[in-house]
Amino acid sequence: MKLRNLPHALRYGARMVNVLVQTRVLKRRLPLFLEWNLTFRCNLRCQYCGACDARGDELGTEAIQSSLGKLRALGAGWVTFGGGEPLLRKDLPEILRHAKGLGFQVFLSTNGTLLPQNAGILQWVDHVNLSLDGGRETHDAVRGAGSFDKTIAAIEVCRKAGVDTSLQCVLSTCNLDKTDEVLAVARSHGLYAMFQPATQWLDSSTSPNPVAPAPAPYRESIEHLIRRKREGAAVRNSVAGLRHLAKWPAPACIWCSAGLLTCTLEPDGAMLACHQAQVGLFLRGKAAPGDVGDQFSSLVLPRGCAQCWCAPLVELAMLFSLKPEPIWNALRVLL
Repeated sequence: MKLRNLPHALRYGARMVNVLVQTRVLKRRLPLFLEWNLTFRCNLRCQYCGACDARGDELGTEAIQSSLGKLRALGAGWVTFGGGEPLLRKDLPEILRHAKGLGFQVFLSTNGTLLPQNAGILQWVDHVNLSLDGGRETHDAVRGAGSFDKTIAAIEVCRKAGVDTSLQCVLSTCNLDKTDEVLAVARSHGLYAMFQPATQWLDSSTSPNPVAPAPAPYRESIEHLIRRKREGAAVRNSVAGLRHLAKWPAPACIWCSAGLLTCTLEPDGAMLACHQAQVGLFLRGKAAPGDVGDQFSSLVLPRGCAQCWCAPLVELAMLFSLKPEPIWNALRVLL
């Protein structure tokens, strides 16, 4: 364990206890964790993603900065900037610098291909989440020739900058038997990898996903990951989280943080309680931009979807359900 991170882990734990009391005991709504899809533009065309097909306006720099300030005043503490590919926004440095100056913990979710030539932005980033779907052949088959080497270059850039980094793998028909390739990359660079299923519709879309895996082989892949985790492999998911994900695509109830503790902002500033469950509202123009405070207070909460397959949200749900193994897993990763 990296005990030098103990003070950070203790602060994180204390914050989580405070939030637990406010949300689960006092029933307050608190936009603590924000996901902001800055753009749906992307320089890659991954087989399981439809973000490039989602058209619409993008909020300007000043409007984003103003909204961040209002959300911070409401209690927001973490913001993950993603997309599409957020590095396609020329104003990303200004946005990151402003968020960091407000006191946010700033996360960046990226395919990594543009990071080496934009390494300066890492001074305002606390954590980088890089997409990785397998070894070179597998990853390039999903995302395009040369993308694997660019992701490895991005890992090195993050390491040199001293920025905490993790890997995110989407399980599809392309890589169900390639999870050990991801874990090998994670091990060689001292990182953790998190896994989640490709959903039955393209990401950021309502179109059918042509590489959504069949349930039986997908569940075999999850069982393999559980075995690997128990052997000490660098799987960031908890075992309980993996057990939940193994139920995909069957309905599986779980405590839902959407609109209570988490929310998503789309490129035009429209807010959803959950991007995964409600992206159709945005695509149909049913989620109108407006003041972020008013949007959060009037968010429509998902009811009865029982379809939470986003691994970070699953882990958060496990934590706030006070399940011991996921709590210990989160502390172990932090330490």
